[in-house]
Amino acid sequence: MYIADMHCDSIMKIWLARREGKELALRDSSEGCEEMQIDVAKLLKGGYLMQNFAMYVDYQMEDGTDPWTQYQGMVETYKTEIKANADVIREAFTYEDIIENRDAGLISAVMTVEEGGVLQGDLDRLKVLHDDGARMMTLTWNYENELAYPNDLPEGMDEDYTKYFRFVPRTDNGLKAKGFEAVEIMQELGILVDVSHLSDAGFYDVAKTCKGPFVASHSNARVISGCNRNMTDDMIRTVGEHGGVIGVNFCPEFLEEGPSEAECKSTIAGIAKHARHMINVGGLEAVGLGTDYDGLGECYLEIADASQMQKLVSGLEAHGFTANEIESICYRNVLNLYKEVMPRRTNA
Repeated sequence: MYIADMHCDSIMKIWLARREGKELALRDSSEGCEEMQIDVAKLLKGGYLMQNFAMYVDYQMEDGTDPWTQYQGMVETYKTEIKANADVIREAFTYEDIIENRDAGLISAVMTVEEGGVLQGDLDRLKVLHDDGARMMTLTWNYENELAYPNDLPEGMDEDYTKYFRFVPRTDNGLKAKGFEAVEIMQELGILVDVSHLSDAGFYDVAKTCKGPFVASHSNARVISGCNRNMTDDMIRTVGEHGGVIGVNFCPEFLEEGPSEAECKSTIAGIAKHARHMINVGGLEAVGLGTDYDGLGECYLEIADASQMQKLVSGLEAHGFTANEIESICYRNVLNLYKEVMPRRTNA
């Protein structure tokens, strides 16, 4: 079974390691300074059709490196690593690229951006992102930026972890003026608007502004696990009505509520529970995968890395999912979405 994953932080992990003088590469990370959850060897073993690679920008990086410099460094790392592994993986800029790569036995790499603060308010940079190959961008990460607001984490979360699941969603501050403008430009360029990390108010601003599909690349169902990154049933339904896709996140606390972060577990049963709920609410076409691999930290994962993704296929089957449902979740919904929204070749 093919796998299409809407979000990982692997390029950020390689870029940060190299800034510290450590060796880490996309080829086979088990030979580097630390093992990654996604590398070429694992993607091959896991049966991947395509992987979205996020250029994750820390809007408040501790050493003061500005967002645009971070972005440029990660893009250089990404391009270098994909080129170095051209026998296995190739960049995809269009839907036709994905199909041609598949037919040639190659995995497709699709570049995305996490954190609209990369623009630093300069919307002309969206054209640069698109020309670099970006086909998706979150409007925020966990900080307010020039475009929008995220949902606030509750005060005292570290002292009382249960507050993490009892946050008060931000319904008063959504997109800023430049955020609305950015959404319009992104639609024109063919960069998918990604509402993962966005405030509740921002979500509905996007829903009102987007004429076509938008995505939540790595978010789950809030009714099951009440963290600030998950989506209400109405949000799930709205994404489905727009023809978008929500990528099920493998992060333990996004899958289940627990008395402490360490006691939350990422299991196939948990993934199946969220997927089934989102199908029931938003429709089968609205559910995909957004593992968040290499951005999860130290935690318990039943599907430990990309090499084990076929365990999800058999696991979903064991939880009563049909072959059509499993295929839709694992890759077909994302592929169909890209067919609709990815820019077409100019000579097509």
